[in-house]
Amino acid sequence: FGSSCPWCASSQFVLWAMAAQLEGSKPSFVSRLSTGLFSRLKVGTPLYSLGYGVAGGILLSGLVLAGRTLHVAFFDHDYYKLQSRKRYYEKQLLFTREQEESASAHYIAALASEYDPVATRMPFKPLDPKYRF
Repeated sequence: FGSSCPWCASSQFVLWAMAAQLEGSKPSFVSRLSTGLFSRLKVGTPLYSLGYGVAGGILLSGLVLAGRTLHVAFFDHDYYKLQSRKRYYEKQLLFTREQEESASAHYIAALASEYDPVATRMPFKPLDPKYRF
């Protein structure tokens, strides 16, 4: 144990004693489980192929995501076309609303020109003031 520190020497002895004790004991549940799992993950087994496919799929989908991100960031010009079309549509919509308001105003003016308050009074009665302009 070649250490000059008494604490280090005693801790090394304890570790050596524990290792010697473990050599004679049976393997723990976790070590048996991991050994069984790794024996089923050898090259050529179905579980290995499945894991390999999953890892490849994750890698491929990551590359596709990175490619799409780069395409949108640097090469996507459809956004500008769509924005231009939206602006044109908004202008067209505002023009149409103005035309409808104008037509509605002309219709109301035509109705008002035909308005005859005398026709709203009862026969042989005076005209009610609420029907006058």
